[in-house]
Parts: sequence; structure tokens; C-alpha cells
Amino acid sequence: MMNRILSFIIILFCPYALSAAQLWVEAEQFENIGGWTIDSQFIDQMGSAYLLAHGLGAPVKPATTIVKFNDLHKYHIWVRTKDWAPYPKGPGKFSISIANKTLPITFGQDGNSEWHWVYGESIDIKQHNIKIQLNDLTGFEGRIDAIYFSTSKIPPPSNLKKLNLFRRKMLKISDSPQKAGTFDVVIVGGGISGLCAAIQASKYKLKVALLQDRPILGGNNSSEIRIPMNGDMSKNLYPKLGSIVKTLSTGAKSENGPDTLYGDNLKFNMIQKEKNISLFLMNRVYRVLKDTNSIKSVITKNVITNKELIFYAPIFVDCTGDGNLGYLAGAKYKMGRESFKETKEPKAPQISDNMTMGTTNHWFAELEKGTSEFPICPWAVQFQPQYYANNMASSWYWESGFYDDKIKDAEAIRDYNFRVNYGYWSFLKNYKKKETALWKLKWMAYVSGKRESRRLLGDIFLTELDIDNRVKYPDACITTTWGIDLHYPDPKNSQYYPHKEFWGIADHNRNFPPYHIPYRCLYSINIANMFMAGRDISVSHVALGTVRVMNTCGMMGEVVGKAVFLCRKYNCLPRDIYEKHLNELLSLCESNVYDE
Repeated sequence: MMNRILSFIIILFCPYALSAAQLWVEAEQFENIGGWTIDSQFIDQMGSAYLLAHGLGAPVKPATTIVKFNDLHKYHIWVRTKDWAPYPKGPGKFSISIANKTLPITFGQDGNSEWHWVYGESIDIKQHNIKIQLNDLTGFEGRIDAIYFSTSKIPPPSNLKKLNLFRRKMLKISDSPQKAGTFDVVIVGGGISGLCAAIQASKYKLKVALLQDRPILGGNNSSEIRIPMNGDMSKNLYPKLGSIVKTLSTGAKSENGPDTLYGDNLKFNMIQKEKNISLFLMNRVYRVLKDTNSIKSVITKNVITNKELIFYAPIFVDCTGDGNLGYLAGAKYKMGRESFKETKEPKAPQISDNMTMGTTNHWFAELEKGTSEFPICPWAVQFQPQYYANNMASSWYWESGFYDDKIKDAEAIRDYNFRVNYGYWSFLKNYKKKETALWKLKWMAYVSGKRESRRLLGDIFLTELDIDNRVKYPDACITTTWGIDLHYPDPKNSQYYPHKEFWGIADHNRNFPPYHIPYRCLYSINIANMFMAGRDISVSHVALGTVRVMNTCGMMGEVVGKAVFLCRKYNCLPRDIYEKHLNELLSLCESNVYDE
């Protein structure tokens, strides 16, 4: 499914000709990426999508492309990469061949764990059309952003802001993005909440733009991450809420099954059937244009081609999980744990801090007929005979980054999960050879599954006290049944890996009476025309523990879709729905999407 969509989306263009003195090659634009993977999760942090050699310890097939040099000169070569796990030696080694000649430098092992430019020697270009080939040497997450050829030995900028401007110049990106259209609503994020909001709005015949920065839909429930959709919808205050969520689910309960369990095709086909939805895959919102306290338009960048589009609408919805749209728009938000003094929540710490629930990158192994080996990984997290798990697959408690910034440190958190997963598997295969001889590592997510990051503030900031005291708000609509499920570092894991924990424990009361979330948690307190749905709604860290599961988030999307309809019907804003049209919104919650 992913390969078909990627082949549809990628605009293969050659040559990359820019000038006699300079030539810029984006790695993600290679004509044939071979066994490499396009990773676009960290554009905000490092400036671009890049190619990742995600081979589970076996070198991936080379990536190749043809570039055209208008003028034949001696060119200096610079490569942007990083040594992602530099101690004691980087695992992500790769080489580059140009015109069938391999450069003498091996990249990805220089000890610099930041994205940086590495000099790759000089080369005489003697013909106009030149083949470039990326040769992965390990299968352990080597990565490359771009290759820069210049008759000058001066490297491109290292400063991210200056580099972004330089990249735009090299790629000749226009300062005027192409107009994608004017819509009734623009929904940013194609996870479960975004899909439900888009489908619901479409059922009301609204013109919807759905923007997703990945090649497939579903977010945490996609085959990229493989988390099941949880949350009981049989106890809803409005029983017909959840009708869309149910159509998107395969019913799979496995955290770590084969890709077919997660319904990528099902979700894509559901959106394609909705004639009122315009789907824009691989488009990441990176800029917001405002008119005082309202969003006027958003500008996206295609993560492969870098082509920019601008979208106009009177209403916008943030379903990004990370609250990216809200952040760009200047919405008020929180991240980390509120203090007891601030919220009076029994589960809140006495002093606020930046701790959040962890991030997971699932993996699993399979039993095979023949034996297999796996290399010793000195750069990975080292396990000890007295402390390891006898697992052949990860589970919910494989999570890290508790004390890290889930936005700024996103790539480092994912990479630490790689080091844990590979270190664990290396331990089993080399120190438990008899027991694991027939087991082989089959799959590992390179896209991270996040539980928590930014939470955007609305007119109500829902807390544990609201839930424990069963506060009944007049705009109560979405029912949560999961229980307050908070994850913390496992104290035993902390003994062995202090402040770098990778296994968590759950404080989860499963004997939880249903609680009904108010509508006023679903729109921004200071961005007048922005809704939010999903784990970025207006709740405290503790309250997030119950609302964050996907069936509940999907129902948020459905309610937002209904509220968007009323905003367009009355030409009003999200807050106006509560103040002037609440009864009509609740009436819509009583009906099935297909009855309306």
C-alpha cells in the first residue's frame, strides 16, 4: 500500500541542474530509493525529510539517481548526515558512489551525533549525466539528508534557519506557494481523530481539505506504528457517537501484528469514497498566516518534492497529536506535568516538571525453520543476564523519553528506542543462542508512537478533579471509559538505567465509570477559528490519561465535524456554538452520521 502511494506521490524529476558552480541533490528525491526509507518525522527539528537505511541489521539495497551537470568541473562534495549512535562507534555507516567510483570517505561514523556536513573529497565531473548511488553498509539506520556539489570548498550553512533559506534557493522554491483552494474546513492530521472529523464534515456536504504528512492514514493505528484502537463505546452519553470510528476499525486488538491488521487500505478507501474530501498526503503544515487571532491560511511543504501549497478556510482543525497547527498559530498550550498547587489533582506532583508519558517504537520477531544470527551491537543499550525480558515482541511498556522534550528531542527519543531494541535483540541472539536460534527479528517501527506532547488550551481545562467528582458540564458530549492511565518509568528499570529508562509501568484504574468530556475542550481559548481533536485537546497531564485512546479521540473528531457544520451554517466561530447553538449541537450528537 505504502509503495503504491509513494510511487503515486513522488514526482521524479531530473536533472537537478542549478548552475555551473553548484548542484544540490535531495536524498528523498532519488529516482530509485532501493531499500532505503523516506523518513519525514523530524522536518521541524532538522529541516528536511531524509533517507534512512532501516534494515534491521542487514544492509538495504542501494538508492540510485541520475543528476545532470550543466558544466564539467572539479567539484567539492559535501554530505549532510549524522552518527546517530556514536559510542563507541557509529552503526549507520554508508558510502557514496559517483559515476561508479566510490568516494574514499565512509559516512555516518565520525562521532558527531548532530546533523552536520561531512566533506566527501573532490571529483572531476567529465560527463553531464552522472549516476549517484548510496550504499548502506550495515542496515542499522544510516541516514542522509542531501548532497552538495560546488566548485568552491565552502560547505552549505549549518545553522538551521540559514540552511532552510539556502535549501530553498538551491531547489528554486518560489516565495509564492501554489493555491490549493478555498475550503469550508482544513483538517491537519490524518490519524483517527482527523479521519473522523473529515468524514463527518463531508457527510454534511462541506468542502474538506485533509492534510497528512505521512504516506498513509491512521496515525498510531496505521501499519507504520501498529497500536490498536481502544476505548469502550457501548456506554456513550450519545450512543450514536462513534459510528464513524467503528467503520475505520478492523477490530484488531494486537499491539504488534502484521500490517494487514491495521486497515491502511480500509482507511484510505473510506476517504477516497467521500467526494467532498480533498486528501493531501505527504504535505506538512509549516507556516500559518493569521488575521489578528484567527488563522487565515496554512502553507504546506510536500515532504518529498518540497512543493508548497496554500490552503484557505474559515475554520481549521488541529488533529496533529503534537498540536503543531496550534503551535504555529500561537495557540496557548501546556506540556509536562502540572503541579498540585496549580490543579489540586491527587495524582499531580508537588512541583511541576517536564515529564511526559513515553514514546514507543514497536518490534517483533518470528519463529523460522532455519537458524539466524545477529551481530553484537556495542553502540546499543547493553543488557545484563540478571536483568532482561524474555520477549519476542515489544509491548506497551517499551517506551522511553519520559524526561525529554517530545518535540525538540523527537529524533533522539526514537533513536534511543532503536538502541534499546537492537541491544535487546543482540543480547538474546548472542547470549541466549540456544533459546533464540530459530527466532529472527522481522519488523520494527521507525515511525514513533507518541502518547503525549503539547496540549492546547480551550475554554475548559479538564482535570482529574472534574473526572473524580463526576462534574456534569452542560456541553458534555464525548464519553471516555478507559480510566486514568498514566505511565511512569519502571523503578527497577531506573536502577539499571537511571534517567534513560526504556520500560514503563502503568498507574491505571480499570474500574472506571464513564465520564463525559465537554465540548469546550475541543477549541482553542485564543485562536478563534481553530478546533482540536485527539490527544492535543484541553486537558491536564493527568486527565490526558483517560481521553488519549483512539476510539475516544475518534469521537472527538465526529463532534468537531458536527460543530464545523454548525459554524458554516451560522457563519460563526467555535465558541459561538457553545454560547448560541449548543442545543443544536447536542441534538446532532443524538443522530447517526448516516441518518443526517
